[in-house]
Order: sequence, then C-alpha cells, then structure tokens
Amino acid sequence: MQHTTEAPIITMVCAEPGGDVKRSIYPMPFTPENMKTFFEKASQFRTLFTDDINGDFKKFAESFISMRGDEIYANGLCWVIDDFVGVYYMTDIGFSDATVHYSFFDRRHLGREELTRALLRYVFEKYGFRRLSTEVPMYVSKPVFSFVMNLGFQKEGRKRKSKLYKGEWFDSMLFGLLREQAEEWDSTQSTKK
Repeated sequence: MQHTTEAPIITMVCAEPGGDVKRSIYPMPFTPENMKTFFEKASQFRTLFTDDINGDFKKFAESFISMRGDEIYANGLCWVIDDFVGVYYMTDIGFSDATVHYSFFDRRHLGREELTRALLRYVFEKYGFRRLSTEVPMYVSKPVFSFVMNLGFQKEGRKRKSKLYKGEWFDSMLFGLLREQAEEWDSTQSTKK
C-alpha cells in the first residue's frame, strides 16, 4: 500500500520488546485511500475518538479535512509510521502551540519513545512552536498516560466532562511540552555518546 510518494522524515531503530525494528515516519497526505485506511485502523479502537465520530466515516474525515467552496483544506498535519503501524497528527495549530495526537494500531508503546521524541523535535524545529499540547481522556488505558509522561509532557490541568465515551462524559488531563525540554533531549543524547 502506497500511503505517500515522499521520503521518510525520520528513520531509526526502535528497541521494541520483540527486538530491534527499523521504523520510518512519512508525511501522510489526506488522500481518499489514506483516509479510508486510517478510519479502518482507528475503528478498532473506540477510545481514539468520541462517540460522535466513532463509526461515522464522514465525521471522521471532517475532523481532518474541510471544504471551503470547491477547495479541500487539511485541518492539521499527519504522519504515518511504516505501513500504518501507527500515525501521529497535529490539530489546533496556532502561532506558538499545536495539539499533538498519536495512535499505535498494534497497541505497542514500549521502544517507541525515541521515535516519538524525534518527531516532536522535528515538529518544534520545522514549525517553530513554543510548546506542544496533548489532551488524554480519563477513560484510556494507563499505558497511554505513562507513554505521554515518559516523553516529558507535564500535567497542566484537567478539562471537566469534555469527552463523550459510551454515553458518559469524562474528564481529560491536559499536558504540555516546551521547546526547551526537547532541546534538553538533544544535549542528553550528546552526553550519552
């Protein structure tokens, strides 16, 4: 399956529990084929999107693309890991901040911290953000919270009753990562070599 014609922006070996795996991250254009594959993969996980989007391809697609007249616009940026092992995407992109999201469709987090940090550094450098934010609903599994905090995101607050899941409203935890933190990763890496 060809998800993009572009070269990978990041390639590195991930020390995953089953052994070392070479992973690549590619820009993902919002083509009909990519959106369909993304939807099919994401549909396996009810916790990725709220009840109003789950199972509805049109609403799913509208959360990533919109129409203005006859023109189609992306509502964010998206990258795919290998052949849809996972995706990273950014929404709510502003001058100094953006909301970052991820999904690993094989449900594996271990060994992918450095790959994710590499993408976060790339995003800081390429787009010049001051900070990145993420929001984690309280109904997701503990490994998601652990992964986000292991990346260096810090708790910044709580959004009450913000996510609808299985007919019930849940709070979300708000996390932030500053540019300086990502720059510290670089200095930590250079002292380890």
